[in-house]
Amino acid sequence: MFGLEKKKFSVVHIDHELIEEIIDIAKESYPNEFSAMLQGKIKDNILKIDGLIFLPGAASESGAVMEIFMMPMLSDAVGSVHSHPGYSAQPSEADLQFFSKRGYFHIIIAQPYNDESIRTYDSYGDLVNYTIV
Repeated sequence: MFGLEKKKFSVVHIDHELIEEIIDIAKESYPNEFSAMLQGKIKDNILKIDGLIFLPGAASESGAVMEIFMMPMLSDAVGSVHSHPGYSAQPSEADLQFFSKRGYFHIIIAQPYNDESIRTYDSYGDLVNYTIV
């Protein structure tokens, strides 16, 4: 997990400007998927997500690939975000495999690319609640 020991959190806060940015990028990328890592910190049992880390990669209508080996060693990566070009934000088997190895919290946004089409998951692929702050 990016060289970090697993930390506990019970609350997730996502910056409202970041949600707007994710929505805009998903709309601009359509019909291709987009992917990025989520930047944040865990403090006082709260996971606060406030940025994106873009890595080199490739995207198409059927998937997006990030060159994870390009991740800076001291990044504050806590998970990932990617879009689905359809109306389902259900994680694929490849998504679940990635989730289990790359962070604590993951976002999938599907059409129509708004705050209601966002689904969030933990590293096991279970749905997780969050609050926009």
